[in-house]
Amino acid sequence: MNHQLRLLRQLAATCLGLVFSLLVLIATPALSTPGQASAAFTLSASGLPLAATAGRVKAGAKEFEGKTQESIGNVTGNQGDRLAGKAKQAEAKVRNAVEDVKDKAGMG
Repeated sequence: MNHQLRLLRQLAATCLGLVFSLLVLIATPALSTPGQASAAFTLSASGLPLAATAGRVKAGAKEFEGKTQESIGNVTGNQGDRLAGKAKQAEAKVRNAVEDVKDKAGMG
């Protein structure tokens, strides 16, 4: 049974890594050339430039990663995974707060 739980954790971690990598790849073009972003590259729902939302994407990915890790910890009974997941969720909240400050300061 321990072997199966270990495989489940490895599979979940791999899937999580792939999702996070995909989100980073989506955000990378906006991060690499924010000075070249034009009005054509905005999100229609918010009207913010794509570069301004890259931090939000990373925060969302970190929150998802934390919730997933916490859930794995709950299923496996691993206190370390539960705590690490909660820590990642707290980090996501801080990242979102930083983005809020940037938006209010007009730095987004």
